[in-house]
Amino acid sequence: METTYRVVLLDMDGTFLDSRGKGERPNEWAYEAFRKSVGHYGITLSIGEINELFLAPLRSEGAEGVRKFCKIFGLDSDEFWARREKDVIESKIEAMRSGVIKPCKGSEQTLKYLSEKFLLAVVSDSQQVCVDYALEHFNLKQHFTIWYGRKSDLESLAKRKPSAFYINRVLRELNMRREDAILVDDSPVGILAAKNAGIDSVLIGNSDEQRAEKYEGEPTFSVKNIGELRMVL
Repeated sequence: METTYRVVLLDMDGTFLDSRGKGERPNEWAYEAFRKSVGHYGITLSIGEINELFLAPLRSEGAEGVRKFCKIFGLDSDEFWARREKDVIESKIEAMRSGVIKPCKGSEQTLKYLSEKFLLAVVSDSQQVCVDYALEHFNLKQHFTIWYGRKSDLESLAKRKPSAFYINRVLRELNMRREDAILVDDSPVGILAAKNAGIDSVLIGNSDEQRAEKYEGEPTFSVKNIGELRMVL
């Protein structure tokens, strides 16, 4: 299928990097990192409590959600967030180093194929240092022209998807028109970011969790895995 795109922007986690890990619980490495963070303050939380008290507010409210969590336990939000970021970054890098986190099946071949046809960019909600490490460690940097993760300060949470901040930054720096670009993401929030940026999108995956999420705009294309991108790009 011939397309007129010039640049393909890719999310990282769940798109070309399998960050769920090997344990029975997805993202177990991240939960353990969070337990380390709260443990510093003598706090012990179950997985359900982490999901309810921290992750849900973080996803829906960003920095304000973090501040609400910290208010419950009497924590300084900036200090706690800095500790949480340090712990999760260290845990994620160790998970990549040890093979718990690795590229999705078919990623290397597909990225090579795409890089021969398009400019490639990464726009990830993961921390910049983790994006840098992943591309270097898995020898993927060669395929990308530009890559962005977020900064680790609380204010940078406002630039996560569905914000179009990093998409717009890539388009501006590469001097691309919106019709030149398409975003590949495994999450409906990424598809919404593409809509907010005014570009086309590809949704990867067909899980129950994805189907349960409500779209504010459908993706331009849908594929089951990264290897199927050859069918639409």
